[in-house]
Amino acid sequence: MNCPISTPRERRAYLPFYCLCLLGTVLPSTFFGQAAPAAPAVVAVAAAVPTPELLGSDKVGPVILRDETVSQMLELLQRWTGKSVLRPQALPANVYTLSLPASITRDEALLAIETLLNLNGIAVIQQGDKFLKVVPNLVAKAESPTLLMESTLKLPPSGRIASKIFTLKHASGQEMVLQISGMLNSTLASPPIYFARNNALLVTDSITNLQKVENLVLQLDRPQLDVIATKTYSLTNAVATDLVNKLTALLRTPAATGGAPFRLSTGTSFTADERTNRIILMGSADQHEFFDKLINTLDSASAPNTKTDVIALRHSDATQVATMLTQLVTGQVAAATKASGTSKTSPGARAATPVVAAPVATAAAAAGAAQAGADEFSSTVTVLPDVRSNSIIVSGTKDDLRLLHDLIDKVDGLLPQVRVEVVIAEVTLTDSDTSGISSLNMTVTNGKLTSIGGTFLSAAGANGSSLGGLAGGQATINSSGNLTGIIGLATTPAKNDARILSCPAITTTHNKEATIFVGESLPVITGVTSTANTSSSTGLTTSSTVSMRDIGIQLKVLPLIGKDGAVQLQVSQSVEDIIDHVMVDGNSQPIIGRRTTDSFVSAMSGEIIVLGGLQRRQKIKSTSRLGPIPFLSDLFGGSQSDETRTELVMFLRPYVLTNTAADNIDGLNRVDASSLGPEARQVLDRIPGQPVAAPAKK
Repeated sequence: MNCPISTPRERRAYLPFYCLCLLGTVLPSTFFGQAAPAAPAVVAVAAAVPTPELLGSDKVGPVILRDETVSQMLELLQRWTGKSVLRPQALPANVYTLSLPASITRDEALLAIETLLNLNGIAVIQQGDKFLKVVPNLVAKAESPTLLMESTLKLPPSGRIASKIFTLKHASGQEMVLQISGMLNSTLASPPIYFARNNALLVTDSITNLQKVENLVLQLDRPQLDVIATKTYSLTNAVATDLVNKLTALLRTPAATGGAPFRLSTGTSFTADERTNRIILMGSADQHEFFDKLINTLDSASAPNTKTDVIALRHSDATQVATMLTQLVTGQVAAATKASGTSKTSPGARAATPVVAAPVATAAAAAGAAQAGADEFSSTVTVLPDVRSNSIIVSGTKDDLRLLHDLIDKVDGLLPQVRVEVVIAEVTLTDSDTSGISSLNMTVTNGKLTSIGGTFLSAAGANGSSLGGLAGGQATINSSGNLTGIIGLATTPAKNDARILSCPAITTTHNKEATIFVGESLPVITGVTSTANTSSSTGLTTSSTVSMRDIGIQLKVLPLIGKDGAVQLQVSQSVEDIIDHVMVDGNSQPIIGRRTTDSFVSAMSGEIIVLGGLQRRQKIKSTSRLGPIPFLSDLFGGSQSDETRTELVMFLRPYVLTNTAADNIDGLNRVDASSLGPEARQVLDRIPGQPVAAPAKK
């Protein structure tokens, strides 16, 4: 083999090739784990003379290079390929070190050389059948690398730079560009080019990288349907739409927000078919077992989340209680929503007219409404009153019903009751009397009767027992006796200055107004209508519109009962009477005098309250007749005009009832004192279910 003229270093490398091989077989060496390998030989790079007779499977090792220049690497590349290497003057000036075993073949050695050059920024480009072009990586794309039309998988792996077009049928080329960009040689400065119209990619890189991209395209460029299996689930208990919402919340929630930290396979979807109440699952068949267990669990029969109950009331009004509960639930849900900082519409209690309805519930969460706490209402509470049965219809979770039952039990308690005995007396006042109370010789302290004619009253409790007395031997009257009898001590017939008009008794509950009326209803003309009538002498027919007017004494009492037996009474008095008459359109109409007072007094159970001050002045004319003839007697007889003053004095005694038999003692005593006492007792003492006793024979 002839060697061209070269530098001393080159001449040292251009020894006969067979001498180098002989030297490699003689010298011992431990190279790549061989048992008794020959000593590694420094392969000399011959001059740029190709050796086309060298086959790809021919062994060319061992090869050991130490700090060789790029020119020496290119000469070695030229020899092994049998092609002339074309290069520019300026290439990256790096030194190369390479060690290859004795068993290395020519194709393997070429792959190593081309890869080593590529790593150092030099690209090897095929230029026809007889030339290789070597350029820096940065300009390799502009130097028109070979455009491969056939599959790169048929070519031997190589670091040689080439271009190839990959046309995609199913996968998105734009997404593929993003995925493979990080897999290519960045020193080539040639990212893949995407052709949107053809859904194709142009990739420029080494043969080895092109082969990797082609394998990747073969795996990814497939229709999704070939890996997707469809399965349907017929639901028995759950609703398909609700179950899909639950699956979405469980499996699609991002892990950053506290959701499931796992992901489903690509292309997995589940859809609700409302018409058939089925769920259609599309995805990998490997997930079917997972969905079988999950959907079967969620579709199991279970008790409803909410229940409905009817709570009968014993003492309260259903409409009022429903209104109060609705306001409570609505306010609590609104406060909880504001405190949590959410903007959802708070679905509070919903109630029918006349209860004010709270906002209607919305889908606050796909999984359903959750209870915020053991003492808070959920968003599913509904409260409705049933006026006919005086009951409350409630709906909600178990905790809601428990809270509502507790609240209604506390609200529906029996309110304290009070019996108010009333004595209405009319006192005729003299010129020396300032009030009816002083005329009756009564002592009133803080609106309460304390003595009558110097005889003191002792306080009495609700049960009629004396709570105290007076010292010094003074006489006392127990105020628990009959109120009419007590007041009668000051209205004796001998004095003839007072008379008891009425002595009613009323019973009412806490904060419930009671009314007493003593009087009569009189017809009062409220309108006159005239119509034409030719047969009448005046040509008109007159008709009057008459309404009934209650005239008398009206007393309204609103009690507030305390736990200690104290009673606060708001008392409204109204006295109306006819004081004169007047002619209106030929009709005599009464002139009605009206006297009203409003008082607010406090007393203990059994104390007597005195209300007065409703005075009236009345002029009375009287004549004395002379002789038997009325006309002459009235004409010549004397006449006298007097003015009288009267005052209405009301006595009230509240008794707080204890809901025992003692509350009826006073009423039964009144029954016994009446003329119908024995007959009434037979009815009152009869035990239900027992036969009525025959009346005693006279």
